[in-house]
Amino acid sequence: MVELLVVIAIIGILVALLLPAVQAAREAGRRAQCLNNLKQVGLAFHMHHDALKVFPAANSPVFGSSFTLALPFIEQDNIRKVYDLNLSPTVAPNNTVTSLPIAILICPSMVSPPAPQDAYTTHYASYAACIGSNDAWAPPPDNGAIVRLNSTGGAVTQQSRKMADLTDGTSQTFLAGEMGFQLKDYTFSSGPYAGQVRGGNTSWAFGYTSYSFGSTQLPMNSILPTAGSTTARLTSFRSDHRGNGCNFLFGDGSVTFLTQTMDLPTYQALGTRSGQEIVSF
Repeated sequence: MVELLVVIAIIGILVALLLPAVQAAREAGRRAQCLNNLKQVGLAFHMHHDALKVFPAANSPVFGSSFTLALPFIEQDNIRKVYDLNLSPTVAPNNTVTSLPIAILICPSMVSPPAPQDAYTTHYASYAACIGSNDAWAPPPDNGAIVRLNSTGGAVTQQSRKMADLTDGTSQTFLAGEMGFQLKDYTFSSGPYAGQVRGGNTSWAFGYTSYSFGSTQLPMNSILPTAGSTTARLTSFRSDHRGNGCNFLFGDGSVTFLTQTMDLPTYQALGTRSGQEIVSF
């Protein structure tokens, strides 16, 4: 009996020593899968550019997103056949498909929303387009590779970007990054879940600030509110990856993991398309 207890104790110690390594290996695999997801998004954005000569806009006058525009290029033709680009993602027939998850738009490391995100009846996601380093709540114009279409009376007043507009270099300009539900003090203000933790807004279908696009105005992983950033932090890129950083997609289609300790001016410069900054990272 004593020998058995000794063996069990030794096994327990070994498991305790190995568990962090196993967890790290699993997270490395999840992070690699996340990078692959963003790579597929990059290919979709580039195929959209090849077909229509512009990158998909961050939104449409009826609140479609860059991801709804890219549906045919991420092998979601069945959803695209149902989805009507002339209608809001929250009305029929669109709401029959925008409430569905799309696997490549969900990071395996992301913790799912603590409560159903049914405020706009669209399914949660892990990625958001980057409109630049400017305030994502302010009206356009934007200074990023992906832009919002500011419509007045149905007339679009800002056009989508072309590859040639990325004069800072495609390898030094973000197209998209991670976003999620890490804001533990951000709650529903109304509806059936009023008062419960919401965590964030990220949605693949709803083309609106903090849902499907954000900016590099604030540092990545801006979780806690600070003076003037209670709502601005909703538009910051953030993730649940170990290593305190996020995966990003660049204009040339490359993807990489960047840590939140990187220089803020450099990070903000990567969000812009033509700021003429000197960037080394």
